[in-house]
Amino acid sequence: MRRGLVLGALLVALSPGAPAGAQTADTLTVDLAEAERRALEFSPLLPGAEAAIEVNRAQENRVRKARFLPELNLRNSWGVIPRQRGAFTEYGVLVSPDTLLGVNDLSWFTQVDLRLVQPIYTFGKIGERIDAAGFAVQASEAGLEKTRDEVRLMVRQLYWGVVLAQELQGVVNTIVSRVEEADAKLQEQYDEGVATQNDLFKFQIFQYEVNRRVREVAAGLEQAQAGLRAAMGLREDVTVQVATTELQPLEAVLGELDDYMDLARRYRPELRQLQAGISARRALMKAEQRDAWPTLFFGGQVSANVAPARYDPKNPFWQNQTNYFRGGGVLGFEWNLNFAQHKAEANIQRTEMVALESQSDALTALVEQEVREAYLKASRAKADVEEGRAALQASENWLRAEIQTYDIGISEIKDLIDAFRSNAELRALQLKNIADYNIALAELSRRIGMELAGAGQ
Repeated sequence: MRRGLVLGALLVALSPGAPAGAQTADTLTVDLAEAERRALEFSPLLPGAEAAIEVNRAQENRVRKARFLPELNLRNSWGVIPRQRGAFTEYGVLVSPDTLLGVNDLSWFTQVDLRLVQPIYTFGKIGERIDAAGFAVQASEAGLEKTRDEVRLMVRQLYWGVVLAQELQGVVNTIVSRVEEADAKLQEQYDEGVATQNDLFKFQIFQYEVNRRVREVAAGLEQAQAGLRAAMGLREDVTVQVATTELQPLEAVLGELDDYMDLARRYRPELRQLQAGISARRALMKAEQRDAWPTLFFGGQVSANVAPARYDPKNPFWQNQTNYFRGGGVLGFEWNLNFAQHKAEANIQRTEMVALESQSDALTALVEQEVREAYLKASRAKADVEEGRAALQASENWLRAEIQTYDIGISEIKDLIDAFRSNAELRALQLKNIADYNIALAELSRRIGMELAGAGQ
């Protein structure tokens, strides 16, 4: 889309553009910051990345909570139980007048059991898994940042494409007025017999070329606006305009390439995402290795039973199943002795870690190549802007000279047309140079993983 707009801008700077109207209910004027904000709110790519962060954070929270009271169970049960009243005979024998089968002898009971297990020392099992979960969160956060950077870059490319087209719409009015003046002068000269019919034919062909290219620019502007509108999630009946009224190169000072390489290695989200994934696999590998060691723990239990209809002899030598309160705690260890399985699990994590590490050098080389290309592109664009100013000024001088000499009858129509065409193309080219420079700064910001001064204006 942007390529078609730029090609149209290169070919045309001569279209009679319609002046921008006031903002209405169906017209939205946005600056770059507002366009980025709307695109980030609308982008269908972001919810998935944000959900991945929430899932990993929840998993990290679950692993952290496993450090304290991983087993804490409370059970309360109610039931029916035969009544059991107690009485001692004159000989000291405990007897009960109730039976086990009588319906009228049934009553109720309730029992509460509380069990807990608290790890004391796990030889790093829990700590390594907490670290792995934390690295997973970092990886998903870097993935979200990568997605947001891609959305911002896309919006900046679209935004500066619309600015370029709208700027051309304003610039061409002046050039078209010059063409109309030349056409009127040519008609006068023809009527006076100074110009020939061939001169009129040549100028008519030139005007056709202008009108054809006008239509190309109009189509390119519509396409650019449609792309920006879609990126912001707006309805198709909304006309998008940009607040930037004059296309100027952004204020930014390009540093040394090596400095940008260092910044990319440090801040590029893809590299941070990969490094976090490697660290997570390393932590999981260590956790699997630690599983071959025992876990020291403290275990406790409190149990109570209440059965009002059953007699409680309160005798420690009597094994009573009801009406009791018992509690206690123990120290112990649990050891899974399946060492072969622990080793196999650790090898799986090691293999996956090595697989990620093997991608590190290739990804770093790719990032460096992208930074180099973006840096060279920005450098070339900056040089094009600076040299384009001088070339455009020379074209203006040439056009004025040709108009003056043509007015006094010492220049040919071909020379005047050539001057018009050169000036129009250089005006369009200089606008394209500026837009390309601004987009190149945005691309360089994306490639190094941090915002360059002025690139997000």
